[in-house]
Amino acid sequence: MYKLMIIDDEYAIHLSLRKLTEMSGLGIEVVAEAEDGAEALKLMEETSPDIIVTDICMPEMDGLEFIRRVRESRKHTFILILSGHDNFEYARQAMRCGVSDFLLKPVDPAQFHAALVKACEELDRRVERFSRQTAWTLAQQRSKAQLVDLLWSAQEREALALAGDMIAHFETGGPADVSLPRYVRMLMQELLLMLEERGLKLPDGELRNGMHTPDIAQDDDKEACRQRLLKIISETIYWIKGMRNLGAHHNIVKAKRYIEENYAAEDLSLQEVADSLGMSVTYLSRTFKNETNMNFVKYVTQVRMEKAKELLAQGGLSAQEAAYRVGYSDYVHFSKTFKKVHGLTPSEFRKQSKTMTQGPAR
Repeated sequence: MYKLMIIDDEYAIHLSLRKLTEMSGLGIEVVAEAEDGAEALKLMEETSPDIIVTDICMPEMDGLEFIRRVRESRKHTFILILSGHDNFEYARQAMRCGVSDFLLKPVDPAQFHAALVKACEELDRRVERFSRQTAWTLAQQRSKAQLVDLLWSAQEREALALAGDMIAHFETGGPADVSLPRYVRMLMQELLLMLEERGLKLPDGELRNGMHTPDIAQDDDKEACRQRLLKIISETIYWIKGMRNLGAHHNIVKAKRYIEENYAAEDLSLQEVADSLGMSVTYLSRTFKNETNMNFVKYVTQVRMEKAKELLAQGGLSAQEAAYRVGYSDYVHFSKTFKKVHGLTPSEFRKQSKTMTQGPAR
């Protein structure tokens, strides 16, 4: 359901617009009414309307000043202005301030209904765009973490394939205002920071400069941009191979795979994983910390929390059911751990995911 605010100094206008809104069948709720812009600004903080219907000429603060103030902090609120024939020039100024639509007084019911339909359609599109962008961003975050793992473990073929997929994903669903070269620059800078956190120290010179500010070709030369990214990835892996002792790497890959397959077992232990690999607990513990930059318990917790996040985002399970699915019989402990990792309780995250996916209830 979208929220609407009416601003006008005529009571009859309030009564008429409120009635027309309630009869529209669009699921719009009138949450606030004000007589001038100054009063409306105060009410906005309390009600956060999605749609504002405002007159142009009002006492205390007129519609134009009110609209300018609104646009300072609420760039995406749908604003519909009411204007008399004598105030058409004011209406034109308001349109330049980012007003979405305007109607002439006296308000025609059919035109007002059409304006509300237009507002709902525009707000629906914004919710859909936000949902798509959120999904794209989350997918990119997962891919970047996976790519860093592949770089760190010197899996060149897999890293190159993933980088190519990430570029394709950007071209089909990335932000429209970001060019491919800019995306690649930001990606390489993030990868460098993430690798440095693991202890990578690239030498000063061409490779480090390439990782930090890739010499990407022009915006329209997408293939050259893609090849430059792949070349830097190959060079980075070559350097990582030379600086790291990767003899124990394959055992850690197996250990991580074992954890991925058995994270739901509440009693999963370092001893169990070591036994599955035929290694001593002491050696696995030391090697695991060196390879992943975290201890075994923290890594298992991270895997479980990411799996829980995926389950809750899907919306088919309760928070307690998700806890059981990832190896927690103590829900309180699970909830505290989830909030520490993700900043929200499982229930809060589940509710937020549902809202972002479906948009406001209509």
